[in-house]
Amino acid sequence: MSEPSSRSPPTKPRLPSDPVDEAGTSVSASSPSSVPANPPVLVIDDSEIAREEVCRVLGAAGFQVIALPSPIGATQAIVRHQARIVVLDVFMPTIRGDRLLTLFRKNQRLGHLSVILMSGHSEKELEQLQMEVQADAVLSKSHLDRLPALVRRLAGKER
Repeated sequence: MSEPSSRSPPTKPRLPSDPVDEAGTSVSASSPSSVPANPPVLVIDDSEIAREEVCRVLGAAGFQVIALPSPIGATQAIVRHQARIVVLDVFMPTIRGDRLLTLFRKNQRLGHLSVILMSGHSEKELEQLQMEVQADAVLSKSHLDRLPALVRRLAGKER
């Protein structure tokens, strides 16, 4: 006869359904009972207003969003939340987003990421930068309404 097992199967950590900041605080008010099937998206932007707006737009579209005010802790957040898509502000004080993208591409653990570079600059300038650093996409902050479709497209694409 076999003894009943006292060990329960390991549980997979639940990813947040609400956008959260680096301290785990919710940055939008969406229903916690609706866990989206979309992959988690990491948003890194030093502007609190822009970061919250990006989180709101993606959260409303059903994405799980992890938000950071700087690149510090980005690798840990990517690994912990199994993020496959990063929305990255280009102009940040600690390190430019395009330089951080270059570091991601050189890192074997992070090379799979799809990265969207975002800025308040013109899309023409961003498209030039996209070619230089091999970003998966670029987006002007004045066109955030395009972000959910862009993230969905990248989520369905293998890198």
